[in-house]
Amino acid sequence: MNRIRGKRRWIILAAVIVVLAVVITLCVRTLTSSEDEQEPTIHSVQSDSTFVVGLSEEPTSLNIRTNNERTVEQALLGNVYETLVKRDNKNALTPGMAKSWDISPDALTYTFHLNSGMSFADGDPLNSTDVVWSLQQVLSHRFVGYENLGDVASVKNPDAHTVVITLHSPNPRLLRALSDRPGIVYDREQDDSIDYNKEASGSGPFIVGGFHHHSLILKRNNQYWGTKAKASQIELRYYSNETSLMDDLNNNVINMALPRYASSLEEASTNPTFTINTGFSLQKILLGFNCSNNSPLSDQQVRKAVRYAINAPQIARTMPDSKEQLGGPIGPLNPGYENLNSLFPFDQAKAQQMLSYFPAGYTGTLDMLVQHHYENLGRMIEKNLTEAGFSVNLEVLDQATLQDRVNAGDYTMAIMMMRDQYDYTQFLDPNSVFHYENGAAQQEYDTAISSKTLDEYKQHLANFARIVSEDAASEWLYTRKDFVVTKARLHGYPTNMTGHYLPLVNLDR
Repeated sequence: MNRIRGKRRWIILAAVIVVLAVVITLCVRTLTSSEDEQEPTIHSVQSDSTFVVGLSEEPTSLNIRTNNERTVEQALLGNVYETLVKRDNKNALTPGMAKSWDISPDALTYTFHLNSGMSFADGDPLNSTDVVWSLQQVLSHRFVGYENLGDVASVKNPDAHTVVITLHSPNPRLLRALSDRPGIVYDREQDDSIDYNKEASGSGPFIVGGFHHHSLILKRNNQYWGTKAKASQIELRYYSNETSLMDDLNNNVINMALPRYASSLEEASTNPTFTINTGFSLQKILLGFNCSNNSPLSDQQVRKAVRYAINAPQIARTMPDSKEQLGGPIGPLNPGYENLNSLFPFDQAKAQQMLSYFPAGYTGTLDMLVQHHYENLGRMIEKNLTEAGFSVNLEVLDQATLQDRVNAGDYTMAIMMMRDQYDYTQFLDPNSVFHYENGAAQQEYDTAISSKTLDEYKQHLANFARIVSEDAASEWLYTRKDFVVTKARLHGYPTNMTGHYLPLVNLDR
């Protein structure tokens, strides 16, 4: 009987050991799986809370205060750093860290009412004292964009949730400036302890988790005062060529790609697994004119003949990176935009008639510069101008050589890309690469930037743009597309201005 009982005990003990072994194995697998989900490697795009976004231009540093590259703005603005005023996907101004604001009738006093409960990523409370300190830093150190704040008389905070900016003279650009770098609120407690070239100390929905060659890691700020980011981690991965960028998207190495060139999308356009979004860029393509005294384009009649001779509507329809035809110096997402495409309709007979007023050989040979990427565009324009009676010498150059030639004034015309929201001011400076000036345009611009209301500002800017376009200061061709290519079921990402501004707080599956 004792032997039977002993045998039973051994059987029970063995069964218990087996059960415990199974339980332990299951627990280990569960923990390992959980850890894998929480700590994905930078090569993984499998987790529903982590993403990898591929881009082709990377910032040389993260110092958004002094680095004027648009790539650092693209990466950090709206993600790591926040501003008093924000911009939506159509570049319209919306509340940011300031939930509202009031403007005095004389447009000299702006009173901003801040959100309550705001904090920096390290948990430090954020209030009006931080806003005042940040604005003072921008002005005193002349950080990038400081000049757009205008002639500031004082910045004060009567209480913890109110900031008052007083100006010496009206500045209708102030709110827009505060939606850009000058409107960033920095953590003054961290100012001496971080290396802004490699780190950041902001109040946005993400923090910088690491910045290395070809990679910037954004991690969710779990102490964010607003609606938290959908993604726990986003890697911005930078590629030296767009073939590799699109290959990695196709092979599920990355979730999203932002190629610069339409040629990179040739295969993607036939791949049903890709979603290709094209939004409005802030970039504009134009045939820039050298209007200096020793150029044939110093003559308004010649400039107008060139504009009539070029089939701009066809170019805008044909070029793969064209979003929309552009007829003047201000793009469609910027204040003061007006559709000016009808000012110079394609009319080669009119161009020939205008040229007939001049003696043979008066215009000489027009020296047109174009970089390799836009050679096809250059050939189209060359054909148009030749058919209208112009003599054209087309030079296809690398970008650096082209820029050197343009800067030196060694050109008649050149295909150019203008990138910034205020780049139209180059048509006010006779020393710019265009060597163009117009007193009436200057007067409208001066009136615009001293306007007391936004409506007045927009109207006078539109007047300025119309005068410059009617005077044929250049031949504007089109607004470029911004490309966003995704796979699977991604949503919550912007489509316009993504080359400058890429807020990813809502990126999700």
